[in-house]
Amino acid sequence: MEKIERSLADPLYPTNHPAEAQLGDRYETAPGPDTYLYYRPDSIADLEKQDFETHNGEPSDLGSMQSGQAVERAETIADIEKHSADSSPASNVLIRTQSGGVDVARAQSDFAKLSRELTGLSQHSRRLSRSQSRKSIPKHAGTQDVENAASSDDSEEPFDLESALRGNKGLEEEAGIKSKRIGVLWDGLTVSGIGGVKNYIKTFPDAFVSFFNVFETAMHIFGIGRKGREFNILRNFRGVVKPGEMVLVLGRPGSGCTTFLKVIANQRFGYTKIGGEVLYGPFDSQTFEKRYRGEAVYNQEDDVHHPTLTVGQTLGFALDTKTPGKRPHGMSSKDFKEKVIDLLLRMFNIEHTKNTIVGNPFVRGVSGGERKRVSIAEMMVTGATVCAWDNSTRGLDASTALDYAKSLRVLTNIYKTSTFVSLYQASESIYSQFDKVMVIDEGRQVYYGSAREARKYFEGLGFLEKPRQTTPDYLTGCTDPFERDYEAGRNSGNAPHTPDDFVAAFSKSDMATRLDREIADYRKQLNEERHVHEDFQTAVSESKRHAPKKSVYSIPFYLQIWALMQRQFILKWQDQFSLVTSWITSIVIAIVMGTVWLNLPQDSAGAFTRGGVLFIALLFNAFQAFGELASTMLGRPIVNKHRAYTFHRPS
Repeated sequence: MEKIERSLADPLYPTNHPAEAQLGDRYETAPGPDTYLYYRPDSIADLEKQDFETHNGEPSDLGSMQSGQAVERAETIADIEKHSADSSPASNVLIRTQSGGVDVARAQSDFAKLSRELTGLSQHSRRLSRSQSRKSIPKHAGTQDVENAASSDDSEEPFDLESALRGNKGLEEEAGIKSKRIGVLWDGLTVSGIGGVKNYIKTFPDAFVSFFNVFETAMHIFGIGRKGREFNILRNFRGVVKPGEMVLVLGRPGSGCTTFLKVIANQRFGYTKIGGEVLYGPFDSQTFEKRYRGEAVYNQEDDVHHPTLTVGQTLGFALDTKTPGKRPHGMSSKDFKEKVIDLLLRMFNIEHTKNTIVGNPFVRGVSGGERKRVSIAEMMVTGATVCAWDNSTRGLDASTALDYAKSLRVLTNIYKTSTFVSLYQASESIYSQFDKVMVIDEGRQVYYGSAREARKYFEGLGFLEKPRQTTPDYLTGCTDPFERDYEAGRNSGNAPHTPDDFVAAFSKSDMATRLDREIADYRKQLNEERHVHEDFQTAVSESKRHAPKKSVYSIPFYLQIWALMQRQFILKWQDQFSLVTSWITSIVIAIVMGTVWLNLPQDSAGAFTRGGVLFIALLFNAFQAFGELASTMLGRPIVNKHRAYTFHRPS
């Protein structure tokens, strides 16, 4: 047994490493004030002897260990001592001092190192999983060696989104393609809607009687009668977003986040009244809707796709309608389409789903998180300058959600888009990607300003500081009467507790003054940067492929019909169950009708029967068309989304 005298600063001090202390090490207090005696077992025999003495002569778990486990434990002891010897004095600063303090810097560095190692293992396993899913292993090949597969897959280079996008941007600039940059300003924005409507379902007797009530029927036809109560969904919003900025919209469910995102993306249908001023660069909302509708898009929370199309076909159709007329280095539309699809799939780590159907709750396809990433990629195909994302991280794991936020950050920085994102329970890493944050409480804008100063602002209002809570949760919690806490000496009487109180407090703050100055500067900037808006108009015009200049669509009507015909053929061909069922039914009915027609009298006695057979044959084809009714009704949300994206006309 080796006896060693060490300093209390030694990283093997028992209070810091209880796991190592179980390996048979003994510690005694030394005569010196800052030292201790440390006994290190030299062999497994010493370790077993000490363990036997520790347990009062009774065998412990160590005595029942297998020899391999004992050797492994001895190697562990050696590794620990080797680690202690190899460590430099700079890295072995006091982890736990005699007073009980903890070296946070050392702990953070160790955690970061472990995180990098685990991240590397996770990325390696994902690469290996993707390579295995792409390659079909023959039956006679047997089980593949994982280590050999890992070494062969290490040659795959990691995907760098920023380099790829900057390369694309450089090619576009070399080809003379103008960039699209446009900001958004809203002042006094108020949105109203109808609420409190009660619809009573009538029973058959009531419906029969009301049908003959001429007065009630006339009122229903002309829309006269009792209506719901009109109320303000949003009231007096104001702010500005410059090109290249990202805004995080926070609020409790029902506070108005979705309404704000839809209105800021210029989707105004469904509301009774929208007041205030909204400018997209120098253009008002009416002009922007008429001439540049596809430049402001909104990604809804629900994923709406054709379930029987594959991921590659879904993105391919979007690119068929959005491939620009002017491409870098005269690239063909086919090559451009393949390059963009590959970029998007690699960006969101879904290359393995390219030939998998998207699916829906009734048709098995990709997972929910992968379907969400398909929705995000489909919207990115539009190349819009104003993008609104409504809770787009729903269904994504924490790592993928962070990658998505970083992707938006890179896209916004390179292409100078104006990005609005609404998220629930965003992490601190995601929050750090945003420039500004908007907090909404019951339809009122209670904060709009720098994301880095938002937490400090709400703490200054008298709300209790919560270091362990993420900033997005803290900001949202301050608007929740059941979640917020006040500092000592503050309560609902001397701190904001209603939406009106929050608005009044913000209007008196330096943030409001700074916002007023920023809005005034942006209005002046609009008059000075006319060349930027001219480049925007030129870029929109060059993005059209044989389409009229005044059209909001990128391709003409006949190319839209051709793209829709190709997609409909694929939809029918891949829905083989419905297709085969329809063919079998038609063949069976044709055989039945043929047997009835066979050997009918050639005179007038068979005229009525012949007419009946012909009528049934024609009527059956009409009934066959009713099979399209369900898919047509279910496809209406997809048509509305594609109209907003300006993929094709709804007609």
